[in-house]
Amino acid sequence: MRRHWRGEVPLARVFWWNMLIVGTLVNLITGGTALAAHVAGAPLWLAALIFFLPLPLNVLLTVSVWRSAGREAPGWGVFARAAASAWLALMLVV
Repeated sequence: MRRHWRGEVPLARVFWWNMLIVGTLVNLITGGTALAAHVAGAPLWLAALIFFLPLPLNVLLTVSVWRSAGREAPGWGVFARAAASAWLALMLVV
């Protein structure tokens, strides 16, 4: 995790695998679980807690992409930063 936070993980790995694949999968699972809990009659606070559980991971992945992008070619780095920001916003909604 320290390597991620410091931006020492290669951008391609942290962007494609960690953020887009693993991060999105984690968010879809927790979002579905939160929705199922709400539909099953769980308290709203519990459904919200489940929904927001991956938020620290999402922030870590976004910071990791931003910091790793600083070590890459400007075009790829700018795209990765913009995509990571959009991904974070989307994961707050999904």
